[in-house]
Amino acid sequence: FILLLVGVAMIGFIFTVVWMALDGEYVGEIFLEALDLITICVPPALPSALTIGIVYAQKRLKKHGIFSISPERINMSGLVDLVCFDKTGTLTEDGLDLWGVVPTKHDSLNFAPAIQDVSLLPVGPFLTAMATSHSLTVIGGKLSGDPLDLKMFEATKWELEEPGSAENTKFDLLVPTVVRPPHSMILLHPWLNEREHPYEVGIIRQFTFSSSLQRMSVITRTLGSPNMEVYTKGAPEMVIQLCKPDSIPSDFYEVLMTYTEKGYRVIALAYRQLETKVKFLQAQKMPRDQVEVELTFLGLMIMQNALKPETPPIIQELRQANIRTVMITGDNILTAVSVARESKMVPDGHQVVEVTALPSTSRTPASITYTVSSKHMAPEEMEEGEIFMQKEARVDVDGTKNKFHFAVSGKSFAVISECFPHVLPKLAVGGTVFARMSPDQKTRLVEVYQDLGHYVGMCGDGANDCGGRPLCCG
Repeated sequence: FILLLVGVAMIGFIFTVVWMALDGEYVGEIFLEALDLITICVPPALPSALTIGIVYAQKRLKKHGIFSISPERINMSGLVDLVCFDKTGTLTEDGLDLWGVVPTKHDSLNFAPAIQDVSLLPVGPFLTAMATSHSLTVIGGKLSGDPLDLKMFEATKWELEEPGSAENTKFDLLVPTVVRPPHSMILLHPWLNEREHPYEVGIIRQFTFSSSLQRMSVITRTLGSPNMEVYTKGAPEMVIQLCKPDSIPSDFYEVLMTYTEKGYRVIALAYRQLETKVKFLQAQKMPRDQVEVELTFLGLMIMQNALKPETPPIIQELRQANIRTVMITGDNILTAVSVARESKMVPDGHQVVEVTALPSTSRTPASITYTVSSKHMAPEEMEEGEIFMQKEARVDVDGTKNKFHFAVSGKSFAVISECFPHVLPKLAVGGTVFARMSPDQKTRLVEVYQDLGHYVGMCGDGANDCGGRPLCCG
């Protein structure tokens, strides 16, 4: 349509020039009149032409099952040369399956063998942690909440009871949610009152999951128990910082790496008993940093999140279109690297360079370490200059000369942003995996790519991806 208007304008342009030249008009006047004809012919039709183009583009996208809630961004999306992907629910399947649990041994500082059938676990802190560390609620007679929490609770086969509108007793007001094993004959050992009670656990207070803290906690009370308990669930490297050192297994990092390298999502569980003097009102007022301390490590929960079958073909199609792909996730860095390799975001034969940045202390300055690791190679140290000598303002990461990909954690990203801002653009140019990233860090990374001249697209399904999406094309 635009070309048709241009054709009409050119015919008018030529006619005007010839007609005015034959009449002996000045060259300047001929030029102005001819250009005026073009400006009159084309601009009024531009809005209509653009609208028609967007409608036509929507119809083409609809045939491929693609829908847009912001049609004006369709034209801009044609300029995208870099796409940032979330991992869980985007590159991988929406649902998580509980593969098994790895509790700690009671008689030694080591892990017990993995248990895939959670119902075989004895009633105790580990099983209670799985049954209480969630924010599930009953809606229409069905459990609703986070998919991970649902899978975890359903695996325990426990029952959850919330007070109805007709239940206005003091007990119900103090304990809004109660969980119990499926068999009511399970009894507690007698305590101070020398009585036995059914094993029922009331959730007194919840500290909801925070992306920045990478954990959630609950305060509970078991019926007949003189003490309240705290149960915490979250990222393993974050939870162990809150645990007593003597409760952490000696082979913690070895076992954790075994599962994360295989692409499993690993969640750590811990607990502690509050003092007997802590009552209900005190528990409601206790700050979070006083609750989540001196925990006892319980073990690991292993979640399986399969890669979507359409992910590798999409990544390959983007690469063939010279559109670069980057993963920005809140999951463990080893799990993220495993998914990146499986999806071919990191092609076969390419190395992954893990970037670790440490903040300054009273004795040592801030530093950056580059560790080159591969699926079939032992890690080795690499000097900073050896990486940066291959860097330019723009680097084709998929080129034959640059067969490495940076992998960075959120902690390292924060240190580099603060202490080494000049390194950040180079890190973004070679980075493919950014793990344990908070929503603010995702937004910051998108801004860095835009400063480098990229047109960035963000693809994610979680609330923590919302910060980066308004900055992108969609």
